[in-house]
Amino acid sequence: MAETILVKQEIEPGKTEQAKDVFRAVGEFKNTDAAVEVLEKEGVYTESAFLQRAEDGDHVLYYIEAEDGKEVYDVYQDIMADPQGETEGMEDFLAEFQDVVTGEPFVADVEFLYHMTTPDRP
Repeated sequence: MAETILVKQEIEPGKTEQAKDVFRAVGEFKNTDAAVEVLEKEGVYTESAFLQRAEDGDHVLYYIEAEDGKEVYDVYQDIMADPQGETEGMEDFLAEFQDVVTGEPFVADVEFLYHMTTPDRP
């Protein structure tokens, strides 16, 4: 059964508007072979990103459905360590991504209550 996790990552101070542009650009390549390969390596079924503005700084929140949260993180670490590696076609995005976020992503300090999907989900 898939895990449902909420991951949080800090946006570099002063770069929120740039970060919004970077993350919105995902829509331009989300169905490319490179993007699909990354999702498959991570074991991710669904990933969505949200902007959270707070007094202590702005963050990206990622809603993720995946087979194994640890595998998602491990693949993420591999990609960030070698962005030119197996992500052909995503190099520009990864460079821009690394410019607008700071620190490691972490599982958000939230209490999971429920996750529901329709059995006929496309």
